[in-house]
Amino acid sequence: SVLTHRIFGWVFFIAVMSLMFYMIFTIANYPMDLINNGFSALGQWITAIMPAGDLRDLLVDGIIAGVGGVVIFLPQILILYFFIGLMQDTGYMARAAFIMDRVMNKVGLHGKSFIPLLSSFACAIPGIMSARTIESPKDRLVTILVAPLMSCSARLPVYTILIAVLLPMASGLQKAGIMLSMYLLGIVGACVMAWFFKTTLLRSQKPVFIMELPPYRMPSWKAVLIQMWERSGLFLKRAGTVILSISIILWALMT
Repeated sequence: SVLTHRIFGWVFFIAVMSLMFYMIFTIANYPMDLINNGFSALGQWITAIMPAGDLRDLLVDGIIAGVGGVVIFLPQILILYFFIGLMQDTGYMARAAFIMDRVMNKVGLHGKSFIPLLSSFACAIPGIMSARTIESPKDRLVTILVAPLMSCSARLPVYTILIAVLLPMASGLQKAGIMLSMYLLGIVGACVMAWFFKTTLLRSQKPVFIMELPPYRMPSWKAVLIQMWERSGLFLKRAGTVILSISIILWALMT
């Protein structure tokens, strides 16, 4: 009567999402800075003890930079999966998907697309991986195609630099508004492209959203922590190996 209400349900949903994004983009900065400083110190140490040459450049600019570029986002991934695990274990995730289905159905998306698109705010890779829970192949493919349009955390420093360079005289409030607009632009773009795909290339009937609403229960912290551990390990294994390989290839092409 409250969490799926047309008004109060949205108020609670926005409050939960605001808390999650605050943790991802503010609190996670502290461990991310530590990880970044650790990899920078490791690169400087190797630079100091090894003679100049291609091997040193490969280690510092290829391997260490590639591994650091993946591991630095681990705190955000862990926080994201902590909230997702908490919402699933308490039974609220089904209510959130039910609320979002009213909006997503208007652009042809399934209510279950909410979880992959939500995950894509931290990184599109776990978002795409989580789309496997969508039964319809076309709905699943549409979700996978639009997930990268959501502004992931890797774009945050890019947005910050662009705003600082292009609008140096803007106030802090104006810069925050522009940053929020960039995130909204990604959401609107994802909705527009989902509507385009569902009405042209991947035309199908509007998905029927049937989901059992589980009873509310106290979360199992052990289960939440295990999910965080398994999902983050899967992210490091699948995304890390690809990004590391590409980093080495890019280093070789630039050398």
